[in-house]
Amino acid sequence: MISFLIKYKKVILIVTLAFFLGSIIYLGLDAYHRGNFSTVAAKVGSTSISYRRLDRLTEDRAKVYRNQGMDVDEEMGKFLRQQMLAALISEEVLNQAAHQAKLDVSDYEIAYDIQTVPFFRGAQGKFDKTAYAATVQRATGLTPVEFESQLRQTKLADRFRTTLYSIYKLTPAEMEYAYQTQHGNLKDYQTNKNTFAAQLMDTKMETAQKAFFDDFNQRVTIKTFLQDEYGE
Repeated sequence: MISFLIKYKKVILIVTLAFFLGSIIYLGLDAYHRGNFSTVAAKVGSTSISYRRLDRLTEDRAKVYRNQGMDVDEEMGKFLRQQMLAALISEEVLNQAAHQAKLDVSDYEIAYDIQTVPFFRGAQGKFDKTAYAATVQRATGLTPVEFESQLRQTKLADRFRTTLYSIYKLTPAEMEYAYQTQHGNLKDYQTNKNTFAAQLMDTKMETAQKAFFDDFNQRVTIKTFLQDEYGE
């Protein structure tokens, strides 16, 4: 499970506020009205992640790719579904960790984010409660309260992720040592310094994320049920 989450690190990192507000299509259209809503795709501790939510995100991501001219066949669909499940699991793990760390997202932050979204503006170009409720209902099948709850979860997960990563920094000595170890000398170090620093930080963040999930998984059981569905 942990290796799966690490493998899809880039997908996990995009599950931020932009996931909800940057492109509202990712919130889904009519997937909330389909399928067996009681079926569980994964569990993080006692919290379930439903197939309803997973299918909604998977189908809408597939629509985006199709609109870009990509062929989303059955195998691609399974891959996307695994990506979205990894993202949802990560978000729930980070939310639980954030609550344990007593982090919070204020009502003001939620209100500000919603009121600055163009989709929620009325004819006068200002935030309109009626337009907001109608757009959320049409795009997601959610009530404003439910939408705001999911938005809060996403922001809280991103806040904990930022907090986790903020404690990791690269020192000049560490960078030089890593570069020399990898290349055998410091030739061209100054030329490649910025690119190498970005790569080294990615590696460090991946290690930090793996350590965090390893520790979390020792305390909270994470289960996924997609393999059973595919007959693997």
